[in-house]
This record gives sequence, structure tokens and C-alpha cells, in this order.
Amino acid sequence: MKTRPDTRLEVVPAFSVRDGEVVIVRRERYERLEDEDGRPLDPVLFAEQVLKQYDRVLLVDIDGIERKSPQVGLLQEMGDQGEIWVDAGTRFAESAIDLLVGGASAVVLGTKAVAGVDELKAAVEMSDSVYLGIDYDRGVVAVDEQLRHMSPRSLLEVARNLGFPKLVFTDLGRGRGERPLEAAVIRELASGKLPLYVGGGVREGDLEELGKLGAAGALLSVMSIVTEAK
Repeated sequence: MKTRPDTRLEVVPAFSVRDGEVVIVRRERYERLEDEDGRPLDPVLFAEQVLKQYDRVLLVDIDGIERKSPQVGLLQEMGDQGEIWVDAGTRFAESAIDLLVGGASAVVLGTKAVAGVDELKAAVEMSDSVYLGIDYDRGVVAVDEQLRHMSPRSLLEVARNLGFPKLVFTDLGRGRGERPLEAAVIRELASGKLPLYVGGGVREGDLEELGKLGAAGALLSVMSIVTEAK
């Protein structure tokens, strides 16, 4: 595992788990990460190792996102290791609270899954450990029509008006391949006086630029955490 990068940004390592295995997306397919002996990385042990260097991690729960079946048992085990943020494709406010009760320290309610503004409002009224996630791919990605037609700036205003404590911006398109950071969008969101955390294929080489753009934190890709990945 690589040494924690030296940066003023708050770095939150982000990794995806599917079927109980740590995975990455490569060529539009999930590929599990393995240790030096060729064994699948154990998510709980991996989180334990990462949390020795970092204050918190972000778990992207692919089962929750794709199958509406969050890996709650795994989350409970991870929650014993330290602070775990979770993006599990949560659609409804009550489901976000269930994840918090189940061991998550914070839940990211992403536009790609949440049912609408009413659910965002209900969730943030229930807990201050729910963060608004803006999912982006050259435009806002959302299942809800109202959210889909909003700009990132409009969603920033929604986050401020509803009282979200943090904002998470994830460039889904960049996570699938190499392309520059969405600098103009990130700068605009970072100017909104809500702590902004940026993810989506973020590597160590992006940290300096993200700091200059005003981000409070970076969701560092698992590929920048492990020493080798097959």
C-alpha cells in the first residue's frame, strides 16, 4: 500500500465493493483486485489497513447501486474499523438512515439514484450525516427528471437551502477513462461555501490542481492507494 500523499486537501480513499470483493472498472467490466499472492482483497481487512493512514474512507457499494441490495453485513464489519462514508445508490431518505444505523458514519445521496428533492429534504432533516452527491458526466446524471435538468450550480443552491453539511461531486465519465478534471464546474461548486469533495478517477496527480480549484477534499481512487493491481 502506498504512503499517504502529503497535501493540504482532506484525502478520503474511495473503493468499490461488489459481491464482497474490492473491484475496479476496466474496459466497462468489473475486475477484482488481488493481493500479491493472487487472492481477492478482503474489503474489511483492506479498510482496516487504509484507515491506519487516513481518517475515513468512502465505500461505493455496487450491490446497493445496481441491485438495490446494500451489503449491510459488510458495512457493519467495516464500521468497527473506523469512519466509513457510503454511496450505495440510496433512493429514499429512510434507506439512508438505515445505512447510518447499520454502521455508516455518513451517507452520500447521489443524484444518479435519489428519488427527488423531497427525499433529499427528508434525509437532511433526519440526519446531518447525509451529504448531497452530484453525479456528473458532461451534465448532471439523475433518475429524477427535475434533478436531471438542474445545473451543478442549481444543485449547489439546493444543497445550501436544504442545509446539507457537505457536497460531493463525482465525475462518472472521468472514472471510466482519462480526461481532464471538470475545472470550471469544480471551481464554481467550491466557491459555494460548502465543503466540496471531488471524486471520479481522482489520482495523486490531481490533488494539487484540486487544491487550487478550491476543493476541500478529494476522493482518492483505489488505484492510487494500492501498490500494485493486476
